[in-house]
Amino acid sequence: MKKILCVCLIIAMLASFAACSSTDNGKASDEKVVLNVHMNGDPVAIDPAFAYDNASSLVVNQITESLLTHNPDNTLKPNLCKSFEATDPCTYVYQIRDDVTFSDGTPMTMDDVIYSIQRHLDADLGSYMNWFFANVTSVEATGEWEMTIKLAEPQATWQYVLATSAGMIVQKKFCEEHAGDVGTASVGIIGTGPFVFEKWENGSKVILKKNENYWDKTAKTNVDEIIFSIISDDTTIATALKSGQVDFSWDFSSKLVETIQGFENVELKSWSGMGIEYLAFNNMRKPFDEVNVRKAIAYAIDLDSIFDNVIKDSGIKGDLLPMTDSLFTIEADRWKQYVAEHGGHVYDLDKAKEYLAASSVPNGFDFTMYVSQARSQAYDVALVIQQNLKALNINAEIVTLTQDEVYAYQFGNILDADGIRDYDCLVTTWGADYPDPSANLDPLLNIANIDIGGYNCAAYSNAEVDSLLTKTVTTTDESKRMDLLFQACDIIIADEPYYVYNHTNSFAAFNKGWTLGDMSYTCAWDWNFKDIVYNG
Repeated sequence: MKKILCVCLIIAMLASFAACSSTDNGKASDEKVVLNVHMNGDPVAIDPAFAYDNASSLVVNQITESLLTHNPDNTLKPNLCKSFEATDPCTYVYQIRDDVTFSDGTPMTMDDVIYSIQRHLDADLGSYMNWFFANVTSVEATGEWEMTIKLAEPQATWQYVLATSAGMIVQKKFCEEHAGDVGTASVGIIGTGPFVFEKWENGSKVILKKNENYWDKTAKTNVDEIIFSIISDDTTIATALKSGQVDFSWDFSSKLVETIQGFENVELKSWSGMGIEYLAFNNMRKPFDEVNVRKAIAYAIDLDSIFDNVIKDSGIKGDLLPMTDSLFTIEADRWKQYVAEHGGHVYDLDKAKEYLAASSVPNGFDFTMYVSQARSQAYDVALVIQQNLKALNINAEIVTLTQDEVYAYQFGNILDADGIRDYDCLVTTWGADYPDPSANLDPLLNIANIDIGGYNCAAYSNAEVDSLLTKTVTTTDESKRMDLLFQACDIIIADEPYYVYNHTNSFAAFNKGWTLGDMSYTCAWDWNFKDIVYNG
């Protein structure tokens, strides 16, 4: 979410475009090339330490760059480093480029590189990337342009980490001078990317300018300015795309797909990504701390109705695990067999009533479901769930929040008086940061990720699962990893901490006047527009 992912985005009032004096296809009247991008809400912060939401990621990815990045086929390649290798199972060595400059024209130094990685370890900063580094024992310069990272134990997924926001390089001097304000609307951040922070108007737009000092002279872009604008409803998004007031849009509702397909000036790309949509039960709040309650709700939800009436062909029915086929990168056949054997969600009202009868609330109860007002499809799903649960005398109040508010709850930033995440249920999304099963299972289910900034939004806790998931990360033998993962998944299925209803298909719509360049669609969290070109 990703990354990433899941490794998604959309944005503001059309009035914001008027201020840009732009005409169709992003071309301004003074011949300045303007790329108008739609996103679904304000960034959490323009800082890679907190760029875990879709809006933040897309903006930050234009300003800063990571040590590693992805090819279109999702394999890794060097970016701000020349090469990287594991010299032993716990030691990774990176040869850093010596020809990179920041947007202010100053050279990127090893001090900047080491500082950028180490700041995620600073407890006072509270970086959202901190969990990536739980196994790191040291980050140090071991040569003039060499960085060595040592791990406490072998880690099968470490190779992916520095291709996420965790591997982005920022300017040490700037961050120290603006401590406490880094990533805010007042100062933004300084990086090595093809664009420079210019302005952030909360609730409206973020503006970036071309980096005149960009070090990578192979970049093809002819864009002078990027305007990320917040648009909150489907009708406005569609109108903006059709008129050319928006040149690029990502992560819009499936309701728009058929409409957009009919626009002659818009090209639509779709792909099976690493994202999931789900109902997260707060496993630490009554009555959701009871597995019988969670299973009662799961059996009462009519997933066929959700797909027939809401999602349709824009996704794949979820199953009993927070996984997608894109994550089955190790022993894929074993994964598919396992999933097939365990089946998916079943709508069975009789079983739902049996489970509820065995709980502490046999006569039903009231609760609230939080959902983003910027995600109309998620709201429509919540409506179906609300209606389904009436058969159990369970009354779900749907509360709409801004996307920023949803993220605040999802990342554990809002707690009740007892220090517990302050919600009953969230209808929300997650995108994996890298193509591996652990990219979903560990952040969403390990108790280590329940604290502030963590992504275990079910507040799920099972000591045996924690132990197994930890072992899966430290085990490099693929067959042994799979055995451990299946053991963990057996328990997770029995506990049902989440109700995953959709494995998302992702979409990108862009004006046919633009060429996007060499981008990995699956790894959309590290999209960089350095090769995007306006062709007229």
